Amino acid sequence: MPPDYKARPEQIILFTVSAWDANCPQHIPQRFEAADVAAALGERDRRIQNLEQEIARLKGVSGVGARQ
Repeated sequence: MPPDYKARPEQIILFTVSAWDANCPQHIPQRFEAADVAAALGERDRRIQNLEQEIARLKGVSGVGARQ
């Protein structure tokens, strides 16, 4: 007990730890580096931009199957 602790202890709980995993994924979310996230988001944004350009190109095509 700390020397300046005024209360008198009445009980104690003693734990025996036989194993410890500081990297247990059950309760710790996965960590990603900021640069990796930025790269992934950049790739996603490029993909979206390419798809939007493709949609615009296809909408601009006149002919069979084109809807205005």
